[in-house]
Amino acid sequence: MKKKLLSALLSTAMVASLLVGCGSDSASTTEAPADDAAAETTEEAAPADDAAAEESTDAAASGDKFYIYSWNTELQERLKYVFEANPGMEERIEYVNVGDSNVYQEKIDQLLQTPDAEDYPDMIAFEAGYIMKYTNSDYTLPVTDCGVTDADLAEMYPYTITIATDQRDGSLKGVSWQSCPGAFMYRTDLAEKYLGVTSPEEMQAKISTWDDFLATAKELKEASGDATRILSSNGDVSNVFYSNKSEPWVTSDGVFHMDDAMVEYMEVSKALEQDDLTQKTTTWTEEWNAGPSTDSVLGYFGCTWFLHWTIKSNCGGEKVGEGTYGLWNMCQGPAPYYWGGTWLGATAGCSDTALAGQIMKSLCCDTEIMTKMSEETLDYVNNKTAMKTLSDAGKGAYDFLGGQDFIAVFSPLAEDIDVSWMSAYDLNINNLLGVQIAEYQSGNKDLDTAIADFKQAVKDAYPSVTVE
Repeated sequence: MKKKLLSALLSTAMVASLLVGCGSDSASTTEAPADDAAAETTEEAAPADDAAAEESTDAAASGDKFYIYSWNTELQERLKYVFEANPGMEERIEYVNVGDSNVYQEKIDQLLQTPDAEDYPDMIAFEAGYIMKYTNSDYTLPVTDCGVTDADLAEMYPYTITIATDQRDGSLKGVSWQSCPGAFMYRTDLAEKYLGVTSPEEMQAKISTWDDFLATAKELKEASGDATRILSSNGDVSNVFYSNKSEPWVTSDGVFHMDDAMVEYMEVSKALEQDDLTQKTTTWTEEWNAGPSTDSVLGYFGCTWFLHWTIKSNCGGEKVGEGTYGLWNMCQGPAPYYWGGTWLGATAGCSDTALAGQIMKSLCCDTEIMTKMSEETLDYVNNKTAMKTLSDAGKGAYDFLGGQDFIAVFSPLAEDIDVSWMSAYDLNINNLLGVQIAEYQSGNKDLDTAIADFKQAVKDAYPSVTVE
């Protein structure tokens, strides 16, 4: 049996961290760490004992399985590119698809308490919404322990590194093969018919600020005779706002801050609702998904993966002339933002850090592999040179976008993403704000009351946080 014995100090730290970090949320995959998480992030990471290093060599020699955990098949499909470049590696890999993002963290957290288990994860995938729960803990290893160097990271977009950095000591705990900048994706024919817009530049000028966006939404509603709205759901703006806070919900000194951008979010949401500027659908419902194939919605805020697997897949056609295929363009919108992404990290009890590093370097750092992967899968990869190479070769010209180069649009947006506002509290506090936004936009509460109730909800959820 494969043994991954960690020191008693590390095991104790991991279990203690787990007790304050677990949870689930009905609105997303899981909730952020419990209220004592802020204190946890200031603790010093405990080193693994010497046995861990010895086990790395023993595992490789014995051919023990190397366990990689995720919640779907996406990472598994991307690993095929790694195996092509590293013959024989696949025989060691045991890919475990939990199959349900809602229970993924629960499964991982249980396994992390049993570091000597045969199926203990050597590597785990993280989503942006909860990555800090693991990277700001002793669950995971710095990528430098796996042989990943600064030179390996040189082509990555900076925000993808910031997100995966342990805020306690500045060590990088994960790497991503993808970048997910967002844009406003809109129907060119409807924009021209109702707004007189004939280019992405003209569209951008009409929605460059939220005031402009709301004014254009009203113009569209009137010009279309109530037939078309600028968005399908009021919730479609959420990712843009959450990506543009100026400071974390909870700062390192344990103080809560209500960012001005969040107040603006509440006001924009209410304007969209009260002025009847959206189709008032709910995100990801059947009605919402139907929007791209009809003339009822002008656009969506979406990211790299959203373009190919949400808008295109719901446009009602597979080539130009079918449905709305070919009748789309992109522009930035009111602010740069990102949406989603998957990171890969090695666990504290990883049985073979050299293998972990080889996987990280191949999947997330190797320009040649990533260029091929992007061309064949349409992933916007986390490698600037790879994306520029493809764009320069004309590979970004997309018939779905009427020939617009989607790579050329996303590249500068990826550079502008700022995630200095992120904290381990984001997912849960965002959900608490969402409750009050719904009350405010429907007219059940005024702004001051909604904000006061929001702050009280934060105080109740995190007693150790100072909420003024």
